[in-house]
Amino acid sequence: MGLLARRWESEAYDDALSAFDRPTVWPGIDLGRPIRLGVIHNPKSGSNRQRGRLAGIREHLGSARVPLRVADTLDGIISATRALLGSGAEVIAVNGGDGTVQAVLTGMFRFDLTGPPPLLAVLPGGTTNTTARNVGYGARSGVALTELVDLAARGALRGEVDQRAVVGVKRGNDPAPLYAMFFGAGGVYHGIRLAKEQVESRGMRGQLGAGMTLAVFVAKILTGEGGRLFPPLAARITVDGASPRDERLLGLLVSTMDRQFLDLRPYWGTGPGPLRFTALETSPRHVMRALLSVIRGRPNRFTCPENGYRSCNADRIELELDSGFTLDGELFAAGPGGRIALRGDRTAFFLRRPQRRGT
Repeated sequence: MGLLARRWESEAYDDALSAFDRPTVWPGIDLGRPIRLGVIHNPKSGSNRQRGRLAGIREHLGSARVPLRVADTLDGIISATRALLGSGAEVIAVNGGDGTVQAVLTGMFRFDLTGPPPLLAVLPGGTTNTTARNVGYGARSGVALTELVDLAARGALRGEVDQRAVVGVKRGNDPAPLYAMFFGAGGVYHGIRLAKEQVESRGMRGQLGAGMTLAVFVAKILTGEGGRLFPPLAARITVDGASPRDERLLGLLVSTMDRQFLDLRPYWGTGPGPLRFTALETSPRHVMRALLSVIRGRPNRFTCPENGYRSCNADRIELELDSGFTLDGELFAAGPGGRIALRGDRTAFFLRRPQRRGT
C-alpha cells in the first residue's frame, strides 16, 4: 500500500500511466501464446441469478482451464481480484453488475501491482449494467465470455481499449480508499434505497425499476415536493481547493462516465479534470425549462448556479455530508464527520468488443 498511499496524498492529478504501465496484452497484438484470462462471477447479480448459469460457466471455463472466482460480497470480490492479480491474470472478465465492477476496481487499486495492470472486460451480468453500457464488452454476457475464452486461447484479442479515470473515495481517516465509476449522494442515494426496498421487491428491476424511481423523483421536483420525498442533503463542498461552500441539495453526482442509467447524461461542466460533478439545489428555479437540458447534459441559459444547477469538471473534491452515499448502486455510510475526499488519479483499462461497421 506504500505507493498507493503516497499517490493518494498527492494534491495534484497525475497521469496514472506514471504508476501503472500499459497492459501487456492489447487488441491486435498476437502474443504467440495463450493470454492469461481470469473470471470473476457474482451469482447474485441480476441476470446471473438464472438457474443453471453458474454450473454452465464452471463447466465451460473448467474445460478451457480458465480460473474462475465466485464471490458475491465486497470483501469476497476484493479477495477474488487479488487472487487473480497474484496469479498474473492479464485480462479479468467481470461477470456481474455495477457493484461487482466497483468491488473489482477497489481490489485492483488496493493491490500493490509490481507489473502491468490487467485489462478489464466488463460483462452485463447485473441489473442496470450502467458500467457495462459505458465501457463493457458485448451486450450478452454468455456470448461475450465464450468469445473471450476463445480469443485468450489463441493469444490475440480483438476490439479496443477504453482508458478511463476511476473515482477514488476516501472516508475520513480510513486508510483504504474505495474505487468506483460513479458516486452519488442526497436524492441519488435515497432513490437507490427506494428502488432496492420498494420498487425491485415488486418485480420492477433493471432499467424499468430505475425509470420508475426517476419518474417519481422528477414528478416531485416539478411539483416542488422534491425535498419532501427525500430529505435535503446538507453538504460542505470544496472543488479543487477553492473556498468551501455550504449547500442544501436535492442531490449530487460525480462520475468519470458519460452516461448514467437510462442513457442520462447529466454533466455539462467544462475543464480538464476527470471528475464530472453535478449538483442540484433543493429548490431549483425554472425547472420546466431546465430539466431536459440537465438530464441531457446540454446547458441552456436556465441551467446556471443562480437557478440552482451546478456542473463542473474537477481533479479533486472534498465533501462533508450528513447522509450516506452510493458507489455504482451500492450503499455506504459516510463515516465519522461525513468527510469524504474524491480523486480521479487512477486509470483503469477496459476491453471493448469491436463494433460492427455502420453501428
